[in-house]
Amino acid sequence: MPQDDFKKEDQRPDRSRRTLHRDLIVSIVLVVTVVFFLVAVFAYGYLTHKAKVKSRETIAEFSEYLHDSLELPIWNIDEEGIDKICNSFFENALVARMKVTDHEGTVFFEKERSDTKAIIESRTTILHGEAVVGYLEIALNSQLFVEQQRHLMWLSIAGLIAALLVLVATLRIILKVFLISPLNQLIQRTEQIARGEYDSVDLKAPQAEIRTIVSRFNTMADRIQRRERSLKKVNLRLEMEIEKHRDAQAALLNSQEELHSIIRSTPDIIFRLDTVSRFTFVSDAIRRYGLMPEELLGRSILDFVHPDDVDAARNRIDQRQTGRSLNRLAIRAFGQTCLANKESGQMSEQNPVFLIDAEGLYVSGDGGIKVFVGTQGIARDITEQRQMESARLESEDRLLLALDVSGAGIWQLDLKSGSIIVDDRIYNLLGYEEADLINGLRLMRDKTDPETWEAIQRKFGRHVAGMAPMFDYEFNLQANDGQWKWFHTKAKVVRFDKDGQPETMVGIIIDTSDKKESEEERERLELKLQQAQKMEAIGTLAGGIAHDFNNILGAILGYAQLTQMQTASDLRVQGYVGNIFKASERAKGLVEQILTFTRQGKSQKMPSDISVVLKEVVKLLRATIPTTIEIIQNIPSNLGTVMADQTQIHQVLMNLCTNAAHAMEARGGELTVTLESHVVEAGAQATDKDLAPGRYLKLSVGDTGTGMQKAVIDRIFDPYYTTKSLGEGTGMGLATVHGIVNDHGGRIFVESVPGEGSVFSVFFPVLENPTASTPSPTPEYPRGSERILFVDDEELLVEVGVEMLKDLGYDAVGFTRPAEALDLFLERPDEIDLVITDMTMPGMTGDQMAVEMMQHRPDIPIVICTGFSKRMTAVQATSTGIRAFLMKPVTVEELSRTIREVLDGTEASMPEVHGAEG
Repeated sequence: MPQDDFKKEDQRPDRSRRTLHRDLIVSIVLVVTVVFFLVAVFAYGYLTHKAKVKSRETIAEFSEYLHDSLELPIWNIDEEGIDKICNSFFENALVARMKVTDHEGTVFFEKERSDTKAIIESRTTILHGEAVVGYLEIALNSQLFVEQQRHLMWLSIAGLIAALLVLVATLRIILKVFLISPLNQLIQRTEQIARGEYDSVDLKAPQAEIRTIVSRFNTMADRIQRRERSLKKVNLRLEMEIEKHRDAQAALLNSQEELHSIIRSTPDIIFRLDTVSRFTFVSDAIRRYGLMPEELLGRSILDFVHPDDVDAARNRIDQRQTGRSLNRLAIRAFGQTCLANKESGQMSEQNPVFLIDAEGLYVSGDGGIKVFVGTQGIARDITEQRQMESARLESEDRLLLALDVSGAGIWQLDLKSGSIIVDDRIYNLLGYEEADLINGLRLMRDKTDPETWEAIQRKFGRHVAGMAPMFDYEFNLQANDGQWKWFHTKAKVVRFDKDGQPETMVGIIIDTSDKKESEEERERLELKLQQAQKMEAIGTLAGGIAHDFNNILGAILGYAQLTQMQTASDLRVQGYVGNIFKASERAKGLVEQILTFTRQGKSQKMPSDISVVLKEVVKLLRATIPTTIEIIQNIPSNLGTVMADQTQIHQVLMNLCTNAAHAMEARGGELTVTLESHVVEAGAQATDKDLAPGRYLKLSVGDTGTGMQKAVIDRIFDPYYTTKSLGEGTGMGLATVHGIVNDHGGRIFVESVPGEGSVFSVFFPVLENPTASTPSPTPEYPRGSERILFVDDEELLVEVGVEMLKDLGYDAVGFTRPAEALDLFLERPDEIDLVITDMTMPGMTGDQMAVEMMQHRPDIPIVICTGFSKRMTAVQATSTGIRAFLMKPVTVEELSRTIREVLDGTEASMPEVHGAEG
């Protein structure tokens, strides 16, 4: 303690100081007082016990005395004696209460002192011999015993006080002599030591203890002196350390301020978590997300993580606690979705993405074991980065998808070294390996023709020289498999060296072979369309020719039939007329062929011997094919009857022979046409391809021409497929043949050897039970007498028609103008029984005139005749109320039968008509 402190201690008032002298006296007095008090209490208790014992002995003596004195008086019921004895005994001051009764409870004596307090009571039974004669109740006064105890207590107190006074005086003298004086010397020595006076002092004290204490004080003073010197040195060093500590603390405060400034200014969120993932520190950067640092303290970080990322965040926190993971984690946190009211269900899309970089905090525990105390880390907002990355990936995906869809390959050319880098698509496009494409320009030169390479160099050089914005060229290049393919490339210089010279070019390349084929196919289709349009124009022209020719045939047939009707008895004339009929029928068939060829007619199948048609075709071919081609035919008759359209059979053989002649056009050869019977047995279906069992007529057309490859044979029946040069064929001939044969229930096959020729085999099923043809007798025509209105724009047809009707007995009137015929009908509609009209007429068509007539007379029967019409069919005619529909030229038989069917109400003829109107 410093000396100043000792001086202050000495300056305190004496009354506030406790002394050893005083404490010893007080302690001894207290000990003596306590001992005396305990002795007094013991004595008081003992005297009280003795008083109680004496009281019991006294009351027992009194009871015994009174029992002996009152036995006889009570027995004799001597009340006077009882009273005398009791009064005499009650005079004793010790007796406080006394009561005497007989055995029946009769009271002989009873007295009690009012100013006394009974302390001991006794009840005694009075016996006379063995008989109970009465009872004695007596109580002693306790006041006398109390006075005795009080007297003794005061005597004890007086003795104690006297002993204490003597003891205090004696102790004061003894302590002062033997204790207080040496202690005062020790106090003085202590004060010297406190003042820094460490010199050794020899005190002459009689007590060994005091001397020992003095010796210890001297030793202590010496040690204190040495310790003081040491402490001064230590204090000096401490002062220096304190100064350094102050400087370090100031530097630390500055560093903390700088750190806090950095934490406040950094956009990253710096945080620290405790062992259960609750925030213990959050930087101010959290304010940017609508949160205050104070709001997060004490709350779990998982409360602010997007629900979909909670499990990942929890797993990573667990890994940090165990020190297993060092990887960073990207999660969505501190967004409106995380803080939205779960009960309201309102969710926002504001979910920033953070890259969490955290580490576990550990302290060393017992045994050097690391104890986890929390986590600290940095959360960096990478939302914009993620969006940019997502946009970049999406752009790359779109680019890759576009490249995949377009089939384009990417290449990069080093203009300095000539080396090229390509992606896998180019390997697939060209079929070359990586080693083949090391020098791309050399490959281009070697795998293209000279003209193409020259054009590539020219366009390439223009772009490299800056004369063209892009290198864009389509060229033909030989792929690794040997095939020549078309490619289209676009490229641009994307990098220049420090001197501004082109250094790197990047481009794409696309296989345009399919596009080229499509363009060529489109050109071919355009040519075929033009050809089809030409055919349609020819069909229209053929329709007009057929219309006029039918009118001419109608007149010829009409007059021939009239001649036949008028000269029935002249056989020679009948023969001439029959030849006219045959020629007319052939002419009619020719018209039907024209209409079928132009697709304006309808197939008319009937049981036929196709050998007749085939022979006619061969005769026709002889005049149309070159003489260098020899025709060899073997077409027997009566091989069987086929359900066929003779016009289409004619077309089949014509097309097959025309193709065969074309194959031998250059060097001539032999054209063979044969017809034979062919039977397909039930078990021979495998050898006869897909022919059903039965009899067939096999038409074979062979040539000794160039023949065909298998690839050509596989496509020979495809529409628009042709091996002929441009402008020489439409590619529809064999396709039409194939369709006609299938329509007849047959099959067509081809065999060919390149350089030797080809054979086409056509199978037509034979009718097993054809209807036997019988010679037709001289016709009998139905007749009538009704009035008929005949209308046609051809005057010759009107004349022959009216003449034919009159020969059949009808009242006929004819007109060449439909307006005049309509006027006549409107004037006298009830006089006309039937109207026969042409379809195509100037000013008004037949169906229009029919509608006008039926508006005035709905039940008028009308028959329309036409060579063909695209505006009128049997169904349309029926829907408009027309009763019959006839195709020109009309024979007397057809006309007479149709008239009677219409007028008599039977089913009239309604042939289906197709074609362009002419």
